[in-house]
Formats: sequence, C-alpha cells, structure tokens
Amino acid sequence: MVKNITKITDISWRFGVTAASNESDNMGKSFLQLKLNLEENGKIQNVFVEMTINEFYKFLHALEKAKCNLDLLL
Repeated sequence: MVKNITKITDISWRFGVTAASNESDNMGKSFLQLKLNLEENGKIQNVFVEMTINEFYKFLHALEKAKCNLDLLL
C-alpha cells in the first residue's frame, strides 16, 4: 500500500498583538500566525494557522518530542 507523503517545504510566521476587539478580554493579547507550504503529489498547498502564544508553545513541544522520537529510530 502506497501512502501519500506530505512534505513541509516552507514555513513563515509573524507575531502580533490584538490592538482592537469587540471583546475587552482579547485586547493586548499576543498571537502567532503560521503559513505552511505543503507539497503532496507535486501539488503545493498553503495552510494558514493562527494560535495563541500558549498554543504555539504546546505545538513546539509536540514538534520537539516528535523529532526526538524520530532521532531514536534513525
């Protein structure tokens, strides 16, 4: 069985701070926007993700854990 492999070909990001919002709880909150360029079967797809700084650190931790597990296999 052949599985499709999706490769991350590029990542760009930017940090921001909410300057105005209808909800006063969101004002002054930091966020991160990620743009992932993914390639699958020769086709490029852009995926946009926005997350809070806490979500970003959880995501980063998961990536580091995955890398460590892969390093053990190789």
